[in-house]
Amino acid sequence: MSASNIWISDLTHYYNKKQTSPTLDNINLTIPKGQLTALIGRSGCGKSTLLQMLAGLLIPTEGAVRINGHTVYKPNAKWNMMFQKPSLYPWMTVRENAALSLVFSGTYKGNEERVENLLDMVGLTEHKDKNVQQLSGGQQQRVALARSLAAEPEVLLLDEPFSALDAFTRAQLQTEVAQICHDQGITMVLVTHDIEEAVAMADKVVIMNHNPGRIVGSLEVPVEYPRDRSAPKFIELKEQLFAEFEKIDQAKQAELEQKAS
Repeated sequence: MSASNIWISDLTHYYNKKQTSPTLDNINLTIPKGQLTALIGRSGCGKSTLLQMLAGLLIPTEGAVRINGHTVYKPNAKWNMMFQKPSLYPWMTVRENAALSLVFSGTYKGNEERVENLLDMVGLTEHKDKNVQQLSGGQQQRVALARSLAAEPEVLLLDEPFSALDAFTRAQLQTEVAQICHDQGITMVLVTHDIEEAVAMADKVVIMNHNPGRIVGSLEVPVEYPRDRSAPKFIELKEQLFAEFEKIDQAKQAELEQKAS
């Protein structure tokens, strides 16, 4: 799999003309090939809106998103998105759902082994002939992951895909997905408001503020995969990121008080 460079330049977005303040304001960000990046911020900071622009599901009011030098203006199988819900076809088996991207592109014939290997990679070999409705929530997200990887994406976009899962399954999938992206050189962009998830999965955490959504900081995470969450360095980085959020909140509060006075 080949990865991608992502460039976000001078991006500002309004959902409608009635907005007095933009949803996203002057976003500039470069994500190198193969980097695992987390966009973290409170609800309403525009991080999911930005992710949808990377996927080509939304066009920014101003500025542009470019992947490998190509301006993104529509979806592409090479930049694949996983949502909070797995969105599987309930009448199909695990294998049939995992193969969908190849079926739609007319390339499944001759690539059947690829789907089998992916199901093995995500731990679903024993379940491949089951209807997806027989699976747990975590297993269904594994099917969605296999489906996303079947298209050999250069970019994997994750919109809080583990938020509805129990804590154990969530931690397990965070570790596995980060390891897969790291091992295969896939450029990953994760949207989250979970500090531990960001430190567990990303090489770099990009911090966003809200009203309007802006990038206000970043944190490098120089820790090998898979990551030990009990290691002193991991705990230190979590505390550092939490402290950054506290600074943002304090600055925002001071700004509001200044406006009110």
